[in-house]
Order: sequence, then C-alpha cells, then structure tokens
Amino acid sequence: MESQLLIILLIGAGTYLLRAGSLVLGSRIKWSHQSKEWLSYVSPAVLGALLGPLLLLNEGQWVPMKDNMILVAAIPTIAVAWLTRRLLLTVLAGILFFALANYFM
Repeated sequence: MESQLLIILLIGAGTYLLRAGSLVLGSRIKWSHQSKEWLSYVSPAVLGALLGPLLLLNEGQWVPMKDNMILVAAIPTIAVAWLTRRLLLTVLAGILFFALANYFM
C-alpha cells in the first residue's frame, strides 16, 4: 500500500514538473512563425485521434452508420459547435441529439 502511494506521488510530481517546466520555458522562448503554425495543428490532430475511434469503433470493430447512435448524435452536435462556438450550447445540443438518436433508433 505504501509503495502504491509513493508511485502515485512520484507520478504526480513528475507530471507537475513537466507541465510547469514547459509553461515557464514556453513563455521565455521566442517561437518562430513556422513553429507557431506547426503547433496550431497539434490540438486538432489529438482531438481527431481521440474522437475518431470513439465515434467509429466499438470494441475494435467498425460500427455501421445505421447502428451508430454516437456518430448520428455527433454530426449535428459538431455543426452546432462550429456555428455557435459556445460550449454550453454545444453540450446541451449533444445531450439532446443523443437522447433523440437513442429514442428513435
């Protein structure tokens, strides 16, 4: 039990130091235009990598569109997010579209 607590504390400290270090160094470094442009693609790429399997796969298997309630609800939710750029409205739309997809499918 004590070794698990020590591992958790070490991982927490390491995570904190890495993030704090990148914030401190990142604010002191003069980033080039090319670096800023390249880094602007990181967030969408990570988001796509996380959402793609969630929306398209179930237990590693491709889910057809007619059986995929999550994808059916995600498409109009993405449209709401794109058009409004408001988090609360997007979350509410996602809940509503998922409830409707669950009801009608």
